[in-house]
Amino acid sequence: MAAVLDDGSSSDERGSVLFTAWIALLLALTLPPIWLVLALAPQGAPTNRLVRRFARALLVLAGCRLRVEGLENLVKEPCAVLIANHSSYLDSVVLVAALPRDFHFVVNHLAATRPLIGTIIRKAKHLVVDRGSLRSRATCARVMIEALGDGTSLLLFPEGTRSSGGMLPFKAGTFRIAVKAGRPVLPIAVVGTGRIWPRRFRLFHRGPIAVRILPAIHPDSGARDTATRLRDAASGAIAGAL
Repeated sequence: MAAVLDDGSSSDERGSVLFTAWIALLLALTLPPIWLVLALAPQGAPTNRLVRRFARALLVLAGCRLRVEGLENLVKEPCAVLIANHSSYLDSVVLVAALPRDFHFVVNHLAATRPLIGTIIRKAKHLVVDRGSLRSRATCARVMIEALGDGTSLLLFPEGTRSSGGMLPFKAGTFRIAVKAGRPVLPIAVVGTGRIWPRRFRLFHRGPIAVRILPAIHPDSGARDTATRLRDAASGAIAGAL
């Protein structure tokens, strides 16, 4: 029995090594031309469409099957605060590929300093916040409310960082913004990315990915603790879908 288990473990390890080598080669071949195309693309919607196509193509070439559930919930809410669990750097790529709608990420300022990611953030007009700066957070909150008021959906990871096990507690700021803007929260559960590209990275692991778009949760403007209730309801919905 031990020999069988050791053989299976060794086979999985070899498969992960080969898959990691394939991903490294795939990125080396595709990222330079992707960066060049994006650098020349006009800002806004054209860049968003290009990034969505690139994200879908990369997942197909990587052999990671993507299943999207609940698109009808997205269609019902033309403007919402989209929130998702966060366990991998791959989450952003998967959500761009899965959601057939333009939206703006709210990202950490450090991401904007990275070569390709920074280009995408600038050209797609995603929002940037320095969480360590009160002024930056206040400015970003104002811009978020204005964007939602103009009908632009936003996507955030309310855990604030990637989790390595179960979900981390959701921060309340996202939900206060939803209440102030009078927009619903649309919870999204991302399943499988934490195994493919874990936080404590050693090797990539091939596997399926599921994105589950859950029913919207609307704020109750009459309740004093609306943001807290909204946060707890969204966290519970995603946890249940995982």
